[in-house]
Amino acid sequence: MKSRFAILAAIVLMAWMYAPGTAQEPDARTVLQAALKAMGGENLRSIQYSGNQGYVAAVGQAYNPASDWPAPRITTYTRTIDYEARSSREEYGLTTQGVGAGGPLGGGNAPVITTPIVGEQRRNWNVRENFAWNVDGTNVVPQPALAETRQLEIWLTPHGCLKAALAAGNNVMAVERNEQNKGRIVAVSFVALGKYRVQCGINSKNLVERVQTWLPNPVVGDLYHEIVYTNYKDFGGVMLPANFHAHHDLDDDLEGEGTNVSGGHNSFGLTVSNVRVNVPDAAPAIPDAVRTAKVPPVQVDVQKIGNGVFYIGGGTHASVVVEFRDQITVFDAPLNEARSLAVIREIKRAIPNKPIRYVVSSHHHWDHLGGLRAYVAKENVTIVLQKNNLPYYAEVLWIRPWTLQPDLLALFPPEEVSEGYTFEEVGQKFVLSDGTRTMEVYNVQGLQHAQGMVMAYLPQEKMILEADLFTPPAQGAPMPTTVTQSHRSFYNNVQRLRLDVQTIAPIHGGRTFPWGEFAKFVTSAKPATN
Repeated sequence: MKSRFAILAAIVLMAWMYAPGTAQEPDARTVLQAALKAMGGENLRSIQYSGNQGYVAAVGQAYNPASDWPAPRITTYTRTIDYEARSSREEYGLTTQGVGAGGPLGGGNAPVITTPIVGEQRRNWNVRENFAWNVDGTNVVPQPALAETRQLEIWLTPHGCLKAALAAGNNVMAVERNEQNKGRIVAVSFVALGKYRVQCGINSKNLVERVQTWLPNPVVGDLYHEIVYTNYKDFGGVMLPANFHAHHDLDDDLEGEGTNVSGGHNSFGLTVSNVRVNVPDAAPAIPDAVRTAKVPPVQVDVQKIGNGVFYIGGGTHASVVVEFRDQITVFDAPLNEARSLAVIREIKRAIPNKPIRYVVSSHHHWDHLGGLRAYVAKENVTIVLQKNNLPYYAEVLWIRPWTLQPDLLALFPPEEVSEGYTFEEVGQKFVLSDGTRTMEVYNVQGLQHAQGMVMAYLPQEKMILEADLFTPPAQGAPMPTTVTQSHRSFYNNVQRLRLDVQTIAPIHGGRTFPWGEFAKFVTSAKPATN
């Protein structure tokens, strides 16, 4: 497996550096102009396409690392792009009703959707120029951190790829090659937005059939992104594929190497039924609140919730820090490197002169895994994890390429990582103790949200540390009206293990919560349906 990813990394680097010869290769601009003409894009200023068949996967949220992404079904979908205004509005509804994880269209193989959607979830995602925002009902929610990615997505569409490549001037190149099982294509390569290497595959009919690029990701480094376009149709003189299919990441099982370590693959599918061209007023106006919004700095709030126990929140995800006699253990390292580095600074202020020796990683979902590499790079920690996740964690921590946005672990890898000394595996129970304080780490059985999740129990404090099993309501807000499968699994596991719990310290929710109130809620509220 390591050799395969080493080869992959070398290929990525060569693609960035290699300039093909000129004599025998096609002229890139000639190819692009022919394709734009054949696809009716020469006078295409804006386009709107819609459909009600497809899926949008929750990338990074697979039931287990070898499963495909869970993929809720599209109920309605409309995307409006204005190429001249550099804008896109994506509006769609999602449901998990009647769909298993991955979905019939998503190709997944997990037994259930990891996060059921009750009813229909609506999304309205916008970008124009360097500004991004969501619309939630009547509320405008600025998304400055997503502006660049959403802008890039415009130039990964069939006509957008051609227009962006032509706009790249002389910084575009082409090579003719055989595409596996598809005959010969011309692959046109250019750099979009000054940093993203994009490859646009054009077939013998001058139609764009495949677009590929790589995106920086806090978990897997250079994240492969591919969109396949098939079944082209003529919509009023504009050729557009009736079928969109996108992949994120790599499918390790393609070469029959045995265990599929990284099954997450299919990320988006759509069957287009209606198309409008040169739509009036296609570009949304940029709200004033969006123009002035900035990416907020990492906020870290420290609450002491017990003797030597700290709840470090301040955002959507928290960590729980436990002080032992000669070391510090952290429960969960979510989101990304920036978050973890800020948390590490606060830990050292709260507990000076002790090393951070362990990080207990609750589960493999990317929002809970994204900050783990920083602890390995800065503190050389040992990671306590559920044993079924070990092959995936080993891959994430070491053998993937990190060329686009190298983090500290990519730049300064400790020797122990490559030699496999970084992990402690949890079967059903693992205990950390220094004679005065004990942390018991348990496998969560019977959970549908994620296979291979652990929770931690502090007997002296009668406190349970958990992620994604229960999120308390905001202070003063009522409890939920329905009990989810995760709620019930959490309660059942605590009862099974006969743990004397008084306090829940959740990774989501921003505060601790009384176990008694949770137990009353689980045993009295009605089960959730979707």
